[in-house]
Amino acid sequence: MNRRSLSAAGLVLTLILIFQSCKTNDVDSKTPVVTAINCSGVTFSATATSGTSYTATANVPYTGGNGVTYEAGTTVASIGVTGLTATLAAGTLTSGNGGTAAFTIAGTPASAGTASFPIELGGQSCTLDLTVVASTASISSLTSTATPAGGTSGSAYSGTVTLAYTGGNGGKYDVSTASSTGVEGLTATLAAGTLSNGAGNLTYTISGTPTSSGTATFNLNFGGQSYTIAIAVAVGTSGAGTAKDTVVIAYSGTSASVNNAFAGDGVIVAVSGADVTVTSKNTTKEIVYLLSGSATKGSFKIYSEYKFNITMKGLTLTNSSGPAINIQSGKKATINVLAGTTNNLTDGVTYATSSEDQKGTFFSEGQLSFLGSGTLNVTGNNKHGIVSDDYIYVSESNIVVKAAAKDGIHANDYFAMDNGTLNITSSGDGVEAEEGYITINGGSVTINSVDDGLTATYEGTDAAITPYVTVKGGTLKITTTGDKGNAIKSESYTMIGTSEAVTLAVSGKGAKGIKTSGDFTLTAGTVKITVTGAAYYVTADADIAASAGINCDKNLAIKGGNLTITNTGAGGKGITVDGTATISGATTNITASGAKYTYTSAITSEAKGFKSDGAFSMTNGDLNIAATDDGIKSETSVTVSNGNINITKSIEGIEAPLITFAGGVTNVTASNDGINATKGTTNGGTESNDGSHLYVTGGVLIVSGSDAIDSNGNFTISGGTTIICGPTNAPEEGIDVNGNFLVNGGILISAGSNSSMTKAMGTASTQVSMYIKSSAQLASSSVLRIENASGTEIVTFKPKNGAYFFHFSNPGLARNTGYKIYFGGTYTGGSFVGGSSGWGLYTGGTYSNSGATLKASPTTSNATTVNTITF
Repeated sequence: MNRRSLSAAGLVLTLILIFQSCKTNDVDSKTPVVTAINCSGVTFSATATSGTSYTATANVPYTGGNGVTYEAGTTVASIGVTGLTATLAAGTLTSGNGGTAAFTIAGTPASAGTASFPIELGGQSCTLDLTVVASTASISSLTSTATPAGGTSGSAYSGTVTLAYTGGNGGKYDVSTASSTGVEGLTATLAAGTLSNGAGNLTYTISGTPTSSGTATFNLNFGGQSYTIAIAVAVGTSGAGTAKDTVVIAYSGTSASVNNAFAGDGVIVAVSGADVTVTSKNTTKEIVYLLSGSATKGSFKIYSEYKFNITMKGLTLTNSSGPAINIQSGKKATINVLAGTTNNLTDGVTYATSSEDQKGTFFSEGQLSFLGSGTLNVTGNNKHGIVSDDYIYVSESNIVVKAAAKDGIHANDYFAMDNGTLNITSSGDGVEAEEGYITINGGSVTINSVDDGLTATYEGTDAAITPYVTVKGGTLKITTTGDKGNAIKSESYTMIGTSEAVTLAVSGKGAKGIKTSGDFTLTAGTVKITVTGAAYYVTADADIAASAGINCDKNLAIKGGNLTITNTGAGGKGITVDGTATISGATTNITASGAKYTYTSAITSEAKGFKSDGAFSMTNGDLNIAATDDGIKSETSVTVSNGNINITKSIEGIEAPLITFAGGVTNVTASNDGINATKGTTNGGTESNDGSHLYVTGGVLIVSGSDAIDSNGNFTISGGTTIICGPTNAPEEGIDVNGNFLVNGGILISAGSNSSMTKAMGTASTQVSMYIKSSAQLASSSVLRIENASGTEIVTFKPKNGAYFFHFSNPGLARNTGYKIYFGGTYTGGSFVGGSSGWGLYTGGTYSNSGATLKASPTTSNATTVNTITF
């Protein structure tokens, strides 16, 4: 009995083993197998270049294939040089030796070097190495010149797209290709060529057959710049149709219909009335969701494990209890606003309770990239209009945020715009980047906001985050109305370098046109800033918040462009800088015409033109200022090396502890001190030397004021031309110097009152000079004429005001030489040095002493350089 049982058991076991053996052989016969894969023998269909779009086929040899068909492989990202992917294309193994497998390499290599891919085939693996050559071609911008023609699914497409570039370096470039995403089947190819030096065009040839309707998207990269183009593909009458590669969602009133091409590929679409929810676990394809129609109570919500495309084609969505579009995916969403369509999104005033983020009408956890030249209207009743917990990029769309309870556009990371139009009306900020930067490279931006217009607000400690604002192209028109609102604000640096117009208007109390916690740089553009808000006292800060055209916490540099600032607010400033201020180009016009703001007798704010805590320097350009209080004030120094400064209205024209005029033309009109070198008020108002210094070493300096020159320290002239007119009546003077007054070179002519405090030049002066004291006034309609014994002109000067005392020196004055001093006469022809508007130093004309009075005929001293002449 036991023996028979064992025999039966053995038979059963034998049958099981035979069955398993047969099953294993059956599996092996269907599994692709190779004995070796040879990455070193790979051939690539194209050369890869750093920073340039790349699509190519890598043919990898293998041996020992078993003839089995294999499916497409998963995508493998490159290491070493990043930015590329390798994907095994489906195929059939060759039996035996001599086969090759095709891998598609696509993307944009981030740098030159070697891009490596760990690939697998038939149970074997190796590392595929692609050499990426360094690009010799570089450009500074890339924009589209026209929208490409549309295509039809299932029909061959042939067309071109031309991209315009600037900043070409004349370098050569290789063939570049890019495959379409969204709608597949198309390829954009750029033939090899050579860049122009400067501006030029790149023409991409697009060919292939679109596999479905929707949007074919090309992410093109070239010479360090990128641009996204989109081709609208219509439904074909034959061949592949909408259902193949696009999930079609059509809204109608309170319902929505769905055609889901990926129902069997990990995409689930749930519909409740007109609320559509997508859950996608597909990780191999950038699926297009085509949204159209209208719903008065509907929404689109998506969860996706892979990047995707939302195409809007005449969509109107209103959701009274939440976002109209709600992207609960951290993957990149490409938003295609189809050309020729108008789309509308509106949310509710209050949202239904949810554990998920839902911060605005169009909300996304991931990146948002807008393309397509259609119009998207967004109304944000609850919070923000468009919001992403990642970045937001606009390449060409027409986006209108018609209203937003808070920010019009709110990005956690950065906001970037290359083209298109952006029109925002918001009760908060226009565009905010919470933990990143804002850069405008092109297009048109119009913002009407209560708080800030463009603002990069990060104040944390992460050194990897730089919250800057740059405007490299396009037009900006920003209007803000809130107290302490700013048209442009950054917690790091701000740079404007567009060739187009930037117009900023702020009207709130303490508001700023531009507020930057870092540096401010202007290199190009026509920038107009209008400020009307007054200063006011902020109790929480125990300080006055004054309005300003530009408020810079670090260093300011104006290098090019045309800047106009008009501030009419009480106590408002034109430009205030905590660091250094440098003007090396451009035309800058500043008007600060507001009245003095007084909180208490000890807490006030005056309307100043240009205020800098650090050094102010002018090396080129034009600076025109009219201010209720100071024209230019620096707590450190003012240096003018070149350019033109014209201060037409001020109480004090230029004030600093150290002032140097070394070049250019400076023309100052002041009601008090024209030029004031001071380290602060001297104790008790004494005439002691406080150590400040005014130097004139070159250029032309023209000053009128009541104390035209007032140095609480020293005044040294060693070059240039200095033309001064003080008041008619004492006690104020033409030149008031507490310390040493030296003339060692250059030309000086000064007129002023007969104040007993007026002093002659210091005896240590090395150039011959005259200190002329007249008991009779020289009228402002008359001239002072000094000539040598033979009648050669030494100086002809017309004062702005009636004057009594004069300081004069020039290199032509000589020791022990006779001269004649006239009051009156006529001067015909000629012009004023430095263009001093009807008064100053004449040159190039003809003098007649007819009707003049010869006041003195002095002979200069042989022993001293300073000659005091009294008549």
